[in-house]
Amino acid sequence: MQKVKDAEVEQPQISPFEEVKTMTDIQALNILIQAANAAQGAGALSVRDSVFVAAAAELLTKPFGQKQK
Repeated sequence: MQKVKDAEVEQPQISPFEEVKTMTDIQALNILIQAANAAQGAGALSVRDSVFVAAAAELLTKPFGQKQK
């Protein structure tokens, strides 16, 4: 019986300073939302700040037609 080892594909390490050069608006927004969620989860935001962050994220992620209402 022959054992087959899973092939490991090594990805070249890319500097985050190079990665951000190709960041899109959507990726940037998602990163900000993730950071805000992490801050809220760590208790770094007050309740008031959490409400504002959630409202801002909701506003920015709504389709354009819904923002006009």
